[in-house]
Amino acid sequence: MSHRWWRGVRVVAWVLVAVPLLCAVAGPWLASSAPVDSQVPFGPSTWSPFGTDRLGRDVLAAALQGGLPLVATVIGTVVAAYAVGSVFGVAAAATTRGWAEDLVMRPLDVLLCVPSLLVVLVVALRADGSRPLIAAAVAATMIAPIARFVRMATRSVVQSLAMETLRLQGVGATERYLGYARRRVAGPLAADIGVRLIAALYVLSSANFLGIGFDQTSPDWAVAVAANKDGLFIAPWSVFLPAALIVSLALGVNLLLDERSAVRRRLALGGAPDAEPTQPGGSHSIGGRDR
Repeated sequence: MSHRWWRGVRVVAWVLVAVPLLCAVAGPWLASSAPVDSQVPFGPSTWSPFGTDRLGRDVLAAALQGGLPLVATVIGTVVAAYAVGSVFGVAAAATTRGWAEDLVMRPLDVLLCVPSLLVVLVVALRADGSRPLIAAAVAATMIAPIARFVRMATRSVVQSLAMETLRLQGVGATERYLGYARRRVAGPLAADIGVRLIAALYVLSSANFLGIGFDQTSPDWAVAVAANKDGLFIAPWSVFLPAALIVSLALGVNLLLDERSAVRRRLALGGAPDAEPTQPGGSHSIGGRDR
């Protein structure tokens, strides 16, 4: 595909991501003027044309107030999982002793066999809607795959000749790993973080849709989709609006990841990030350089 196509994808992706993030960040302030008193459930609203939800809250106001808890939970979950999983992954990649790597990775491999949604559902039943406990359960299920990915992405870097040269030159371990190694693996790790954000959003939304996630009176987008499903044909916006915001965020992040992957592929082939593809019989190569 041409670079013009990917530019268009990039614009669409940023719009899809920006809308729900703007609702999440500025939503509570924008909804401050919404009526506090409950109105008729699944009926018209005096504040917006989207009507009310099952608790008589304005649908738009609830959506503006429910984004920040979900987005913050997803981000916090992935940050916590990466903070733990990356330590295991780098430790396994850095060692040259097989038994040490097995000691780190084999217990994590066992955890990969446990369905993540099942773990979250079990914890959610015991947590009584506790957001921190449910988020911790999701983070725990992500540690093993993150550790495996980090080990794979960093092994060739941390065991490279460049790292050994830096060590012989007296460069400290902190500077070697957080300086040189971090820069070399930043691209793959950033892409994986995006994938984990979508995974956390999916698991949290699935648990709430089954009705055993967060507090069912919360305006959280994931809760609203499940809680208002009985009014789908009476007040469709009570379901469609929060669902659309979740889909927009997930789709936008996926498109951004695809666009970044396309850029890396073009760079790997020796082309410029925004270069035109070579035309048959043309006088320029992929990177725009004369042949």
